[in-house]
This record gives sequence, C-alpha cells and structure tokens, in this order.
Amino acid sequence: MPTLRAALSAITPWGWTLLVTVAAGLVLAGALGWAEGLVAAVAAAVVLLAAVPWIIGERWARARIGLSAERVPVGADALALVEVSRPTRAATPSQVDLDVGGVEAVLEIPPIEVGGRLVRSVPLDTSRRGLRTVGPATIMRTDPFGALERRHRLTESRTLVVHPRVVRLPGGAGGIVRDLDGEAAAERTADDVSFHSLREYSPGDDRRLVHWRSSAKHGTLLVRQFEPSRRADTLIVLSTRADEYDGDDFELALSLVGTLGLAAMTDRRRLRIVESPGTERGEAQAVDAATRERLLDALAVLEPRHEHGIAAAARASRGAAPGSLAWLITGSTVPPRTLRTAANGMPAGVVSVVVRAAVGALPSRSRLGDADVVTVGAIEDLSRGIGQSRQR
Repeated sequence: MPTLRAALSAITPWGWTLLVTVAAGLVLAGALGWAEGLVAAVAAAVVLLAAVPWIIGERWARARIGLSAERVPVGADALALVEVSRPTRAATPSQVDLDVGGVEAVLEIPPIEVGGRLVRSVPLDTSRRGLRTVGPATIMRTDPFGALERRHRLTESRTLVVHPRVVRLPGGAGGIVRDLDGEAAAERTADDVSFHSLREYSPGDDRRLVHWRSSAKHGTLLVRQFEPSRRADTLIVLSTRADEYDGDDFELALSLVGTLGLAAMTDRRRLRIVESPGTERGEAQAVDAATRERLLDALAVLEPRHEHGIAAAARASRGAAPGSLAWLITGSTVPPRTLRTAANGMPAGVVSVVVRAAVGALPSRSRLGDADVVTVGAIEDLSRGIGQSRQR
C-alpha cells in the first residue's frame, strides 16, 4: 500500500491525462473498433513508460547541510550552508529546495563538473529564541514530458538553537555576598571558620577549642566560639504563568535567568533554578542548569505553561535547598501583594530579591517588606539594579 501511494503521488496532472487517454483509447478501440483510439492509447502509454527512468535510479546530485554555528544568541548572525556535489556524469538539478522552518528556500544550482562541488548559504532568522529546523534539502526529479515527478531527499535536517540574550555581570554580582567563606549568620557555633568570641568552658566542650593563653590570663578555661557561615548558594525562581507577563516581558525574564545563572556559575556558586509548579501543591519544576550550555538550551525552549505564578513557585521552592540568596523572577503585571507573598514564602535567613521584567520600563528599586524589588526594562539594567541592592 505505501508503494502504491508513492507511485500515485508521482503522477502529475498531465500524467493523469495520459492515463485517462490510455484507458479511453483502449475502450474506444475495443468497443467501437476505432484504430485511432488504439494509437492514442499506445502513444500515451509510451510517454508514461519513457518517463519512469527519469525519476528512479541513481542520484543526480549529493548534498549535505552545515550550520555556521549550532547555538547562537538572539540577534546573532547564523547561516545554513548547503554543499552540492556532482558524483557522476548524470545531469545535475537546476535548483535545490531547502526547508527552513517550514518555509522553502530555493537555491539555484549552475552546471557542475563531474566530481565538482559548490556551496550555497541561506541566512537564518535569529530574531526570536527557540529552535530552528533546517532541512531537509530536496530536489524535484521529473521527466522532459512532465508526466511524472518525485521529490528526492538529499539530506537530513539540522537544528539551530537560538539562546536568550545574556550579559556579563560584575564578579560576585550573581550571589551578592562576596565573603571568602560565605555569609555570617546570627547564631553561634563551636565549629566553623569565622571566630567570634571566647566563653567559659562547659562540660562536653571539645578541648581542642580551649584558648590556653586567654585561659591562663583569666585563671579559668575559655573556649572559642564561632559565627557559622553559609555558602552564598543561589536559587533562581522563575514564574511561568502567562498572565504575569505583558508583551515580551517573558523573553526578558529568561534573559535575566540566564544572566544570573551564568554569573553564579562563574563565581562557582551552587546553583538551582526552578519554575512554577504544575499543580497547586506540586513541587517546583527544576530547570537543567548543570552546565552553561544545558542551561541556555533549556531556556531556549521554555514557554509560559503553568497556571501558578511567582507566589506558588516561591512556596514550592522552599524545599529546593535555597542556600543564602533567592532571585524571584516575574513579569510586570504582578501586584505588590503577590510580590510580598512570594518574598515572604522563602525560608528565614534567605536574602530574597524580586526582579520584575518590564520591557521598556525605567529601571528602579524599591523595598517590599524585607525584600528588594528591582524593576528591569532591559537586560543591561540588571547590573545597575543589583549594584543598588548591594549598597542598601
């Protein structure tokens, strides 16, 4: 059955006319004895049979597709490169058709010598992030009579990944905290690296912590106590609720996530990125941030897809090992009450910074409870907003 369908699809309208001529001529010759009908049927059949070798047999050309780069940021130049060669003396096609994201690009092919090759380039659209499918490259094989035609695939498809645009932040900006060993906490501990004070010895204290010189001076055993430090690990929480964004706010939000995530990687901070949960009481959905490439690839295909916004995402991320700093990324339409709920949803001791993506807005910073709220109108504004937050 597939073979029959393929054969029928190769017949052009003119080919179907010839087939009808064959059938009609045979009927007229048999029923009425018209010799002219038999002649017409034989002539049409000869034309059809003569057309068959033109669409089967050896390839007329060979081709392969390459990309100038497999991954590019939004707005960068990218080309699809199609190399066409002539392996035999068979005639080469005059054109090669290249499927570029569902749009057919026609490449004119001049005559090629046997064993020769040429390269044609096609610019690719990188104005929006996402995946661009390039290929396959095909040729249309037909006969001189136009009775039969068959599209012949020369190559497989390739995929271009268009990443969201990111910028480089100053060193340490991805985690705000720039202490050597982490951010000091208010509680005290008997074992850490940040010395705080001395206290009197209590039964059970580790004698290795006794400060002998001070003990001799005061005539009683004194032991060291320390400020526990937390690594400045980074959690990024992204709202993937569509109605929290207006226009291209979501595209800017993804650029913010990518920029902050790469900054944390550069500072060698442990990084975790999550998006809105799929259900009201579900867990926050993790975004692959194992490497730079995997993070940007994940952001390239991420879309608003959940009904729950930044408040639900912040609440669901409480169990995501937030470390010491949480960036809460959302859009421009979220009311202050929701932002406050999101910031308050983080565990105690976690520094929360809410970043509102609002394309075209003037950059600003405000306080909402214990959290900073930074409004960013373009990705270049992020560094200034972070600098203001660090100075507070």
